[in-house]
Amino acid sequence: MIIKNAKNWSPHSSLNAAAWSFVAFAVISFMMFNLGRDFYSAHSYKFYFIAASFISYYFGYRPAVIFILVSSIFANYFFVAPFGEFIFSTNDVERYLLNLTFGSIAIILIELVQRERFKFKLLLLVSESRYLILLQRDNQLMQELKRKNHV
Repeated sequence: MIIKNAKNWSPHSSLNAAAWSFVAFAVISFMMFNLGRDFYSAHSYKFYFIAASFISYYFGYRPAVIFILVSSIFANYFFVAPFGEFIFSTNDVERYLLNLTFGSIAIILIELVQRERFKFKLLLLVSESRYLILLQRDNQLMQELKRKNHV
């Protein structure tokens, strides 16, 4: 059986996803600013990509990709030396691409697992409803047989 609507597995609305993404972005940014330059220059993207993995798990890949794009631009501007400028060195690009690759792989795998889980959930609901229909039809046939035998 082909299930076409397994892509729409998230029960949450886009507004809910945006709100939680904003909360995660604000908390991580606040934490990074308070921990100081020594900490956030070494871990500029990691926490945003971890949050994007959780956003992908609960809300799907679209909000997670938007979160990664916005947070990586923000992190590059504020947390990568020279601070407050968009200057890419070879080391920065390599570190960014490595984190982006790991984050993207995690988001893609989470999305695929969630789609399969939802597809099997839909198939279970379909098979359960078919079973109930068959059971109801069987009960109707049994009642008709009993009526014919007693009459």
